[in-house]
Amino acid sequence: MKEKEAAKGDSRTIFDRLSSRGIEYVEIKKLISFDLPHATLFFERHFGCHSAPQVLRQVKRWKQLLRNDFILPAKQKTEIDQTLSRTEMFAWRARIEASFPKLGPWHLSWMCLPTHEDPEPRYIHPDIRIVAIHEKTHQTRVAIVPGGIEDAFSWGESWRQAFADLGLLELVLKRQTRKRLVSARRSQAWPIFTKVVIPRLYDFLAPFYRKRGHVWSEKENALKRDAFFPKELLDDMRDILRLEHPHIFPHVTRDQLKAAVQRYIGRNRKSTNSTK
Repeated sequence: MKEKEAAKGDSRTIFDRLSSRGIEYVEIKKLISFDLPHATLFFERHFGCHSAPQVLRQVKRWKQLLRNDFILPAKQKTEIDQTLSRTEMFAWRARIEASFPKLGPWHLSWMCLPTHEDPEPRYIHPDIRIVAIHEKTHQTRVAIVPGGIEDAFSWGESWRQAFADLGLLELVLKRQTRKRLVSARRSQAWPIFTKVVIPRLYDFLAPFYRKRGHVWSEKENALKRDAFFPKELLDDMRDILRLEHPHIFPHVTRDQLKAAVQRYIGRNRKSTNSTK
């Protein structure tokens, strides 16, 4: 009820409210939509607790079975092979995303090479140049992923070969323990949102919503800090999340966001205290 009353009190759109505070929406979109690890998120949603190296090994076994198979009809084998190739591509996309910009002791970067000039450089299915630099020895290695790849199988093999040329294939396919982006809980409570999206959004917006906080201690006579959870900030965060991730946050409330931010601030305080 309180949130409905607050919404009636300000009839401006979320874009108008942000603009009035000097906030560019495109920066928000980068933080909580464009710059997320989409390949890893997609992979975890479809393959659960299985890692990309596990999936790649399983695909390899299935392809070996298909090559030796004499029971399945050709059409069915083709369909299975296409499914395996798509699965392989999803796994490789997740591994590539996780390998940049740092893979073990190596700093990795990549850039597209222009295919021609007209007169400005043009990039039509370009080659990709990968550069790996060791953080201690500064040794530099370079590999090329050829462009113009049209099918999923060739795409995965090209990246596999590029990492092999860099001498990093074993490291790329090594099983690593990592924090997952999704969990068995409902999607709104997935770590990608509670530990990445919401904290990013809060940290970016908070400086634009400076507001005097309440003093709860009777011993305090003067206010010593800004409010952590201004109502206007939480309301705008709610509307932004509903807009950018409508299937995840269709009914998120101000109180739910406040709780998520409180947990984030609590984690930061513990981390800061442990480093002292």
